Amino acid sequence: MGVNTVEREGVSVSHPSRFILVGTMNPEEGELRPQLLDRFGLCVDVEGIRDLDQRVAIVEKRAVWEDDPNLFYQQHAESEQSVRGQIAEAIATVPEVTLPREILRLIAQISIALEVDGHRSDLVCARAAQAKAAYDSADEVGIDHVGDVAEMVFAHRVHSVPFGKGGPNLGEVISRMVGQA
Repeated sequence: MGVNTVEREGVSVSHPSRFILVGTMNPEEGELRPQLLDRFGLCVDVEGIRDLDQRVAIVEKRAVWEDDPNLFYQQHAESEQSVRGQIAEAIATVPEVTLPREILRLIAQISIALEVDGHRSDLVCARAAQAKAAYDSADEVGIDHVGDVAEMVFAHRVHSVPFGKGGPNLGEVISRMVGQA
C-alpha cells in the first residue's frame, strides 16, 4: 500500500492509497516532457491492425457483441476466466519469483546502452520482468522475461536525438543485450 499526498495552497493531506495511473495521448498533439514521461512505468504504442483477416474478425466480433452482449460474453467466458486465473496466480506468486543478480546487471546494461537518465527504468524493468515471470509460472526471472518487457519500459525513456544524428536504437540495443546475456 502506498501513500497519496495532495498539496495545494499550503494545505497538505496524505492518505493510504493503491492505484495505477493510466494515461493516453496523441503524439500528433505534441510531446510530453521527459521528466513526466519517466513517471510512467510502462508505455505501449497502440497501432491499427493491418492484417485483413484480423480486421474482419474484429468487425464480426463487434457485430456479435452489438446484437447480443450476453451471447458474446458466453462465447468468451471460458478464455476470459482462464486469463483471470493466470493473472490472479501471478499476483499471488510474484513475491516468490527470484531476481538473479545477473538479470539486474543485464537491466542496468540496457539502461546504460540506451543512455537512460536516472534509475527508475531499472526498477520498473526488474519489477515488470518479475511480473512476467510470475505470469509464465516461472520460479526465476530469465533473460527472455527481460526481453519481453524491455520495450514497454524503455521506449518512452530513450532521448530523441535532434536532426537525425543517430543515437541508440531501442530495438537493436535490446536484441543485442538480451542476445549476449
